[in-house]
Amino acid sequence: MHCQLRSADRTLYDGDASLVVAQSPRGEFAIMNGHAPLLAALAGGTIRIQETEQEHVFVSRGGTLRVTSEGATLLVESAQSIDEIDPAALQSELDSLEASNDGTGREATYIRALLAAKEQHG
Repeated sequence: MHCQLRSADRTLYDGDASLVVAQSPRGEFAIMNGHAPLLAALAGGTIRIQETEQEHVFVSRGGTLRVTSEGATLLVESAQSIDEIDPAALQSELDSLEASNDGTGREATYIRALLAAKEQHG
């Protein structure tokens, strides 16, 4: 199936996929070729796009997923490939947020998700 992962400012993935795994507010789900039409909310978290022999891993802030007979389109608020994640820089940013008593906010939560994805998949 054709798959696109897009944010407002860029296309992160545009190609064929055999499997897409994403997070909904109720948990993880997967889409494969031939899936029934679907419109779903995406929670922030890991998105895995499996090609025949390669997997691409991203972390998003949430968005929507649309599946049609032509493929899957994920429109996200923002996302990063795990290949772009710099753990040292993120840890420094997280330390600054925690020092300013903002360690439980949305930005800190996203940074923790990026760090966890890098550790698990990177």
